[in-house]
Amino acid sequence: MKITLIGLPFYSLSKYRGMGMAVKTLRAAGIADVLRRHAKPFNDLGDVPLSEINADSGPSNLRNFSQFLQDTDSVQKAASKVDSDDFVFCLGGECTFIAGSLAGFKGKFKGKPGILWMDAHGDFNTPETTVSGFIGGMCLAFACGHGPKLTPTVENSRPILEEENVVHVGSRTLDPLESKAMSSSPLKLYPASTAHEEGVSKVAAEAADYLAARSDWITCHLDVDSIDPSIIPAVNFPEKGGLTLEEVKTVVKALQQTGKLKVFDLTAYNPTLDRNQDSAKRLLKLVAELFSS
Repeated sequence: MKITLIGLPFYSLSKYRGMGMAVKTLRAAGIADVLRRHAKPFNDLGDVPLSEINADSGPSNLRNFSQFLQDTDSVQKAASKVDSDDFVFCLGGECTFIAGSLAGFKGKFKGKPGILWMDAHGDFNTPETTVSGFIGGMCLAFACGHGPKLTPTVENSRPILEEENVVHVGSRTLDPLESKAMSSSPLKLYPASTAHEEGVSKVAAEAADYLAARSDWITCHLDVDSIDPSIIPAVNFPEKGGLTLEEVKTVVKALQQTGKLKVFDLTAYNPTLDRNQDSAKRLLKLVAELFSS
């Protein structure tokens, strides 16, 4: 498998700078070497220079939007440099890079994209529904064409994702209006409770078949707070009742078996909360096991 690595140290609120440090920390821990061992060949595009936010600005329901627009364009340009036959590993940072990365990939990969979004949260707010103004809680909705206009380069690709080509797995904390929006959306939602009750193998198979039937290429987006915090505690928004590492592997393996998985995103690890780097070590082991064949 030809693997291309892109570092996307995106964060969109000053207090979440720690997530922006994830790329540097996981690189130092050896994630590129882990991928290189399982890639033929391996290509590292380096880290995209993105904003360093020291003080927040903008309206209370849409913080640091100007930086988000600038950084989204930067991500789009970097993502457009991949080759059409690449498998791309996006190393974040917040989930917020998704609009830029998918807009870039759409110019390289033929056909309609689909995404499996593993996250404890919906990331489906808009400025009208948010309770925090945090763009990281709106980024999936933005990719689906909701929210404010973006820069012309990215706006021309919207909706970057059709909502019926989104499968959301592992949620357990949705804002009230966000939950209403997701319930009325054609996206498929498998809360963590459903995965536990019905069995993750069933959910993974259904999700993979669903996306494969509707998509020409698939992104697997793993926000590590989808994993139970007893396993990966180094996250900003720990929520009990999450997925196990084995359950995550089951989901990813089902997507790999479709032959359409083209992108894997690893996001939302916060090294400032990782005493002794235990979470980092578990994430590197997870990546090694996911790409060992």
